[in-house]
Amino acid sequence: MMSWQDGGDETPCICVVDDDAAVRHAMANLLEACGYEALAFDSAEAFLACGDLDGIDVAVFDVKLRGMNGFALQERFAALGLAPRVPLLFVSGHSDAEMEQRALRVGALALLRKPVDPDLLFEHIEHALQLRRTAL
Repeated sequence: MMSWQDGGDETPCICVVDDDAAVRHAMANLLEACGYEALAFDSAEAFLACGDLDGIDVAVFDVKLRGMNGFALQERFAALGLAPRVPLLFVSGHSDAEMEQRALRVGALALLRKPVDPDLLFEHIEHALQLRRTAL
């Protein structure tokens, strides 16, 4: 089956990991309404346990997750060989310049503040998808 990466028409899959149910569902619904496939998880552990991570095109991780936080999840993500192949965006309701610099140092494309501006989110997702297309 051809994917969008090969010039096909497969829908890009965006993965959201956020422990706030309202944020997680709103983001997943918004992504689906805009034509993306959305996979949503309530924890880093649930995301890692899903098993089939190869189909993800962009990941969006909350920084301050219960249990394993977003930075620890990014380390596991990289150890699984998914980073930098799968672009990563972090989101946080309580970020500062230090956290933003840390996010960029570990390879994230951006750290977006909650509530996330939908236009900004889609701008970053489209940029991430373009990076994936050119890298393949």
